[in-house]
Amino acid sequence: MSLDGMTAWGRGHAVSFYALDSEGTDAVARFVADGWHRDECVIVVAAADHQAALDSLLARRGEDPAGRAAAGRYIVIDADEALGEIVVDDAVDADRFMSRVGEVISEVGADGVPIRAFGEMVALLWQRGQVEHAIELELLWNQLLREHDFSLLCAYPTGVLDRAELVDVRRVCDLHTDLLPTGGSAPADGGVQDEGHACSRVYLPTPESVPAARHFVVDVLRAWGHAELVPDAALIVSELATNALHHAGSPFRAVVDRRRGGLRVGVEDATETPLQRRAVTMDDVSGRGVHIVEALAERWGASPLPGGKVVWAELSLGSATSRVG
Repeated sequence: MSLDGMTAWGRGHAVSFYALDSEGTDAVARFVADGWHRDECVIVVAAADHQAALDSLLARRGEDPAGRAAAGRYIVIDADEALGEIVVDDAVDADRFMSRVGEVISEVGADGVPIRAFGEMVALLWQRGQVEHAIELELLWNQLLREHDFSLLCAYPTGVLDRAELVDVRRVCDLHTDLLPTGGSAPADGGVQDEGHACSRVYLPTPESVPAARHFVVDVLRAWGHAELVPDAALIVSELATNALHHAGSPFRAVVDRRRGGLRVGVEDATETPLQRRAVTMDDVSGRGVHIVEALAERWGASPLPGGKVVWAELSLGSATSRVG
């Protein structure tokens, strides 16, 4: 589901993952403008620089943020200032959150005006390494959603998730009614965790993530000068990512590692459910993922991780197997 289709989910709690670059700001601008066009009051809780970029983009698109604010249809809350009030003595104060944010929603809703809100306080907490605080804040937003009728979009920059534990990413996903990934694959020289010999990126449990992971691996291999391995590696990561999506139902991390004279492509997920080899017949249209990986890889396997597992496959550098056909 894309941000362009957000109006379809109506009232609820969605989460979007993107880099807050021009693409991310444009996605939020579309969300805000759509609310105004529906005569809704839009509440934006954002860092000051992101707010300025958003208002500038809205103005360039022919919108009038100042006019909407004067008409009571645009309320801006500085996310850093709000967090300074809400997080006290290294703890999230629920009463202060309700006073700072909840009362605004309550006052607007009392007039019968439909509301939609965008917030990135949770992202700021996550960037500071305060993951538990971010989860607590998500729970408070959910409490507000039970008490008031409004739609909410939260945002996490993708780079933050790439360094996160998958079990924590899954907790975030489980707290939302909709997952709204935006954007395509990140270039191999930026936007991913890169330790010289390894690159990785985290993806949500959505159908768009499988081709995104495939493009990610292709970009990395081409940047490393291993274009001959692209066909096999792309097919392997597609099968492993599909397995994580359909059977684990989990966020996953795609990993490309070129140590020990070989290339390892792996997919980590947040479940301990073992990889299942299915018996397939000639008439089956799915279920051949393990067989495909086994045919392409020099060797493959699954290894346990804290809170999950990684399924991996190894290819020899400088040669392509291409044994499926």
